[in-house]
Amino acid sequence: MRKNKPLFVFLFAALSILSLSAISSRAAEFNDDQKQEIGKIVEDYLLENPDVIRKVFVILSQQEAERQKQAELARAEQAKQALAEHQDEIFGGKDQIVLGNPKGDVTLVEFIDYNCGYCKQAFGSMLELIEKDKKLRIVLKEWPILGPQSQEAAIVAVGVTKLAPEKYWDFHKGMMTLRGSANKESALRTAEKLGISREELEKLYNDESLTEPIIDSMRLADLLQLTGTPGYVIGDEVIPGFIPLEAIESKIESVRSCGSTSC
Repeated sequence: MRKNKPLFVFLFAALSILSLSAISSRAAEFNDDQKQEIGKIVEDYLLENPDVIRKVFVILSQQEAERQKQAELARAEQAKQALAEHQDEIFGGKDQIVLGNPKGDVTLVEFIDYNCGYCKQAFGSMLELIEKDKKLRIVLKEWPILGPQSQEAAIVAVGVTKLAPEKYWDFHKGMMTLRGSANKESALRTAEKLGISREELEKLYNDESLTEPIIDSMRLADLLQLTGTPGYVIGDEVIPGFIPLEAIESKIESVRSCGSTSC
């Protein structure tokens, strides 16, 4: 019976089938009848020994989990190195948007997109932090990664910081609580409601200087291995995604007490 074929036959057949490169390179060595025979041997063996399939899946799953773990460790290490090398740009930088206490003892950096649902969810935490923590300095980075409309809104936002920096916070609140898509028109309407000249913003809109802080944010986000908005930097830690208010507060207090988020 076929199930009594020598084990090396099964192994050779399985390896041939599992490896596309092996199949393509060795296919010429077998005629059609031999190929059918090999396929039948493998099929019979797997049907009679289903545990083999389960074991293969377990091994492959473990290998994939380990690959992902190593990739995450590598990304975290690269982000840590980038944070150490680019601190001045991350926590300071040209045309920086600073909220809260400009001379605060701890700085929270947030990368945002006005069309990001999680950013809008996190905005409630931002409001609460500014209200409760009078020693916190917050830096916002315009990082419009969700398409052209987000880029339009970000350019208008930078324009607001140029024309009426004292009204930026109210503009930001208006955009974060906006219903519908954020784009050039909705951003201009939001600014206009605050008494900022639409005409002046329109004139400024095509000024290349408005894209400079956005390009800087894109570059820094890439160096920090951020993959989506919101992204945060607190102390010596890069946080690539949304975290609840309690977690942010805990990290801020850790930075205050020992200079690191992992005391």
